[in-house]
Parts: sequence; structure tokens; C-alpha cells
Amino acid sequence: MKFAELKKSLQTEVKPVYSIFGTDFYLVGKAIELITNAVTTDSLNISRLDDSFTAQDIITECRTVSFLGGKRVVVVKPCTQDITEYLKSPNVDSVLVLVTEAPLKNTEAVDCNPMSVDLLVKLIANQLAAHGKKITPDGASLLCNYCANMYSRIDGELNKLVNFFPEKDALGIDEINQIVTKTQEYQVYELSNAICCGNLNRAEEILRTLQDQGVEDYAIFGNLVSSLRRIYYSLVCKSPNEAVANVLGCSPYAVNYARRDHRALAPRIAKLYAHALDLEYQIKSGKISVHNAIVLCYATA
Repeated sequence: MKFAELKKSLQTEVKPVYSIFGTDFYLVGKAIELITNAVTTDSLNISRLDDSFTAQDIITECRTVSFLGGKRVVVVKPCTQDITEYLKSPNVDSVLVLVTEAPLKNTEAVDCNPMSVDLLVKLIANQLAAHGKKITPDGASLLCNYCANMYSRIDGELNKLVNFFPEKDALGIDEINQIVTKTQEYQVYELSNAICCGNLNRAEEILRTLQDQGVEDYAIFGNLVSSLRRIYYSLVCKSPNEAVANVLGCSPYAVNYARRDHRALAPRIAKLYAHALDLEYQIKSGKISVHNAIVLCYATA
């Protein structure tokens, strides 16, 4: 299930084993909190383990009877141990919460990857409403973009906005641009967008900003090639956003943005992506430095 479905699911039934996975660590923490609180609020009934414990240690904790009555919660973060046999027949008097890299068989899996923009916009509005503030839909969407849809980042930026604009009841694009820190991922997307659109002055400006932030050339070039790859395949593939995103290993919203922003530039982007791959080959062959490859990537655009 998606993280957004977890709270409602817990109101109906708490499963004996959960595997929590995904890249938004804020959501991972919230999922653990929601599951734990649905079972018990007594710390004596909660065990927190990590990967230094053995599989047998985990199983023993799960089979230990609560002295206070009710169910016990055992949280393993991260879980790298093999407890496959236990998962086939878990103890119904305990709830095992595993933080894993991927969903596990015989568990209730909770997807904590970044949420959809539509859902995030609602959450942002609700969080700001608790502080007596509103935000425009465009402002909330821009905040999601700047934070790569990661609520762990969004939450921190919302706290900054509330504290930086204490007298303002309504927030929008101007306030977002004034105070919110863009993720490196979004800045590289802006760089690739500027290159694709032929806006070289803007490309130089973004590149300079990334370098001033101490981002290494190899990271900039690698992310730039990945961004151009995502844009290119988003345009040439005719499958739905979700299917393309699964193949590319990115968010469906990244595919949607690429198709929305660059549909009319498909031939140009095909040439840019081929050029970037050639530069990547030249780097690996020792014919060119990474720094020069970055310059040539946008200078010949």
C-alpha cells in the first residue's frame, strides 16, 4: 500500500508484519510512528533493533510475551537479516516493523517513496493551516518541484517559510523563490531544461551556482546525462507515465514534467542526448576532462 493509505488501513486492522521501504525518510519515520501508536504507546512494549542484531534476536523479541498485556512492537531499522521462515508464520501477539530496501513477501508492504504532487499540495495546505497560513496551488506545486516531492525536505522548508514570513497570511511563488532551497536534483533539471531550450546564459548561471555550492564536476555531468536520458526516453516512449518511470527508475511526475515541457523539442533533445553520450564515452576513454565535457555539453547546444 501507499503511505497515504496506511492510517486508514490501521483503523481497520493491524497486520503482524510490515515492511516499510522507499526513499522519503520522513515518510518512513511517520509510518513507523503510525504503526507503533496503533498498537501501543507504552515504551516498555516497544523494542527497537538494528542490523547489528541477529535474525534469532529478532525472532526472540517477537515471541517474547508482554509483561504489561497487549501486543508488543518490534522495529528493525534497517533490516538486512534473513527471517524468511518467521515471516511464513509470525507471532500474532506481536507486530514486527521492518525497514527494508524493497517490499518483502508475507508482509504488509508500505511504499514510502515520494507522494504525488496532488496529495502533497493538500498536505502542505493542511500543515500551513495549522499555523494560520494559506498557500497558492502554484506555490505549493513549485515547493514540491524544488524539493523533488520529498516530504522530508518539504517539512523543513515549510518551517522556514512559517518562521521567515510570520506576518504573512498567504504564501505564494514569490515567497517560495525567496527562501526555499532547491535540491541538487532540481537544479540539474533546470540546467538540462536550459540546455534543451537553448538558453545558454541561464545554463551558465545554473552551472556556476552548482559549482559555487561545491558540487563536483563528475556529479554535475553524471546527473545531467541522467536528466537528458529521462527527458529523451519520456518523449520517445509512448507508454503511460508510470510504466516509463518504472523503466527509468524515476518518479512518474518527472516523466510527466519532461513530456509537458519538452514535447515540441524532441528532435533537438535526441541530438543533445546523443552528444552527451559521446562526451561520456570520451571521458571514459581519457580523451576529455569532465569539466570540458560539461562546457561542451551546453556550449554546442
